[in-house]
Amino acid sequence: MSSFQNRSFFTRAIHYQGQSDSHNRKSGFGKQSQQNGLMYEGEWKDGLRHGYGIVFRKEPDTDLYVKVYVGDWKHGQKHGLGIKYYKDGTYLGFWKEGQRSGRGFMWFNGGSFYMGEWSGDRFSGIGVLFETGGNRYYGPFDGGRKHGEGTYFHSRTGQIQRGFWEHGMFKTGTIEDWNRNQVLFPTVHPIPEIKLSNFTAMYKQWMDEQRNIFNNT
Repeated sequence: MSSFQNRSFFTRAIHYQGQSDSHNRKSGFGKQSQQNGLMYEGEWKDGLRHGYGIVFRKEPDTDLYVKVYVGDWKHGQKHGLGIKYYKDGTYLGFWKEGQRSGRGFMWFNGGSFYMGEWSGDRFSGIGVLFETGGNRYYGPFDGGRKHGEGTYFHSRTGQIQRGFWEHGMFKTGTIEDWNRNQVLFPTVHPIPEIKLSNFTAMYKQWMDEQRNIFNNT
């Protein structure tokens, strides 16, 4: 037999309807509406959101509610797997103590897309960022910015940039043509390939020069 009992709580800021425990704390399943327009419906434990639940937001001047967050909670914070609907996009992935943390995906309304690791609510670790124009970056991030050894694909112009980034700024590396004949906007001038035209002859010439220098000293 369940120890929960159905109760209602009213204050100036909230209205709760659902189950409570023997200490009169929200526990079990319940719905809470708030004066600020947010509503939570889901599981509770010891007076806190805990388990699976959904947060809704009331649209101004209407009776319509839209989803804000759908997923797991722990001790009153988003924790586990969940979906969050932001003004600028949608996140699907893992949370830790109220912040995006672990593996996750972020679709931005402007057309960009990120898939990879998160920490402290930002891109952090290995990930792939697909930009609106079609370019993409693969490599490490730190604090939401490119940081470390990565690869940037200039998909529209047909070039690959490899090297090191520091706090979002490219520091050093190389850039080369890639699929130049298959892109929409190739650069006007191709990047010349750097190589020795005849390595054997060049090496022999260099050795002869070194011998002459040695014999004349």
